[in-house]
Amino acid sequence: MRLRSCRLCCKAFAGALVLDSVVGAGRGADLAADEGGRGRQKVLSGGAKMGVGNGGVNPLDGAFGAFARERLERWHVPGIAVAVVDGEETWAEGYGISSFPSTPVTPSTLFYAGSTTKASTAAIVSQLIDSGSYTFDSGPLSWQTPLSQLLPEDFVLSAGYEWAAAHLSVEDALSHRTGFPRHDKALARRYGVDAHPGAVRDVVRSLRYLPMVAEPRVRWRYCNVMYMVVSHAVQSLTGRWLGELMREGIWAPLGMGDTFLSVEEAVDKGREVAGGYYWDYKGDGGFVEVPKLGLALASGAGGVVSNVRDYARWVRCLIKGDKGDEGVGCKVLSKEAHRELKRARMVKGLESKKGFDAPTAYALGWEAGTYKGHRVFTHSGGMEAYGALVYFFPDLEYGIITLGNTAITSNVVGNELIWKLIDDKLGIPEEERYDWAGLGNKTVQQALKQFETAVEELYPQRAIPPLPHTFPLQEYVGVYSHPAYQNITLELVEGADETARSSPAKTEDKKAELKANRGDMEWQMTFEFIHVSGEFWAVVIDMLNSPNSLNGQLARAEFVVGVNGKVDRLKMEFLEDGSEGVIVFDKIA
Repeated sequence: MRLRSCRLCCKAFAGALVLDSVVGAGRGADLAADEGGRGRQKVLSGGAKMGVGNGGVNPLDGAFGAFARERLERWHVPGIAVAVVDGEETWAEGYGISSFPSTPVTPSTLFYAGSTTKASTAAIVSQLIDSGSYTFDSGPLSWQTPLSQLLPEDFVLSAGYEWAAAHLSVEDALSHRTGFPRHDKALARRYGVDAHPGAVRDVVRSLRYLPMVAEPRVRWRYCNVMYMVVSHAVQSLTGRWLGELMREGIWAPLGMGDTFLSVEEAVDKGREVAGGYYWDYKGDGGFVEVPKLGLALASGAGGVVSNVRDYARWVRCLIKGDKGDEGVGCKVLSKEAHRELKRARMVKGLESKKGFDAPTAYALGWEAGTYKGHRVFTHSGGMEAYGALVYFFPDLEYGIITLGNTAITSNVVGNELIWKLIDDKLGIPEEERYDWAGLGNKTVQQALKQFETAVEELYPQRAIPPLPHTFPLQEYVGVYSHPAYQNITLELVEGADETARSSPAKTEDKKAELKANRGDMEWQMTFEFIHVSGEFWAVVIDMLNSPNSLNGQLARAEFVVGVNGKVDRLKMEFLEDGSEGVIVFDKIA
């Protein structure tokens, strides 16, 4: 669905959204809950004043609402929901459009929460550890238990990684210090000769074909796959679905009745899930709807669907548990669990500093740092058409959540809103505030220019003029296969000269000549191959269902000629968050 006049739609509904915020206060009171059940936590929706707490000053006032709507329009985001936890009070509000043409965002609107799921997965592991019910060769289940003891048949790594296979532990996986990169493009929708639907066990078993890029416990490398490993381990140990454990162990006790580990379950229960959209930067503008992604494979890495009201209950739990004595804080987690989940395990790179006092570190499902001397924990989430941000300051008893319905840009808006609220609360002068809008603009502009800058960025030392490729383009067409990344089927780009042996020397004149559609993978993507020199190619990757470059990536590729004088293999180096190692695809057809 393409909507060309959506900016006008957002403006037209501004008044309706204000009215909804007032009546939303009543619904908020009905849905309010604390960690013990329903009815105590005050959920305050913008414009309404309820309950007692830290003075009752509503941060989501009219001026903030105007700022939020202006940011939505500036960054082409249909809608966003915001919740603020401040002491015993919670304020929640929705801005903009949940689903076109006219459904507004409210505090009850559900969104994909992406990688903010990881904190819940780590929390479930802490409950299993506290139970004392599981014992292995190394002793009772702990953060240090090797993954190979939990999954002896499934957690198997390739030759040369014997130490890692024997010693990588639960906390290594949960703190992204295993040495494995993302490998997200290896996640498939179907596995095996029977082409059965993918499950987390299939992902775990694919690790035996995937390269590490660092020694264990040396560098922080974000890896969703490792949270799938832990999800599989939890389900194998308990014999129960992770979503069931989360509901029983966290969501139900906290009154989080609108939180699910399945978008299908949320819809079946009659909940309103926001539509996901992207802005058509490459065409005439306007929002385009993105199909909702199933979350079975995302599992404990990114499968949660929720709203800001429920997430406010989760954040209050984490704040209370950080401060309270046993039985006084957040009772779904022990005091020891609260300490372990927030204890830093791995320092991140210098680029993580941004507006913080210093580069941040990663705990278990949380990024940890300080801001103006105050401890802060945060995590972002992103799906193909959604974004999520969670921040909380335990010592200030303060937290903020945003959920939005575009990829990348909803978190740009979220960071602007969140840091305005934080800086206003702390009284930070304007000249001392970090330029989150500038960072967002840089991120978006770099993504939009990816195609034209790919060759220079990937191959700054390339031959000029370029060497011709060995064969006519038609000889490169075919199916290339890898046991984990599965198949890449290369085709000629329409209009490409299949008999050509060389490409333009000038970077600005280069065009894609080969392409692949990866619609059969979990992350549905397109690969466009731009010839660089000889058998070397630049690959520009974009999302199949939201092709506006904001989720785009780059990769290097090299075709290998076999002894038979024909194209035999394709080497690819994917580069999400840095090199993901060299993946070798054999040409099979």
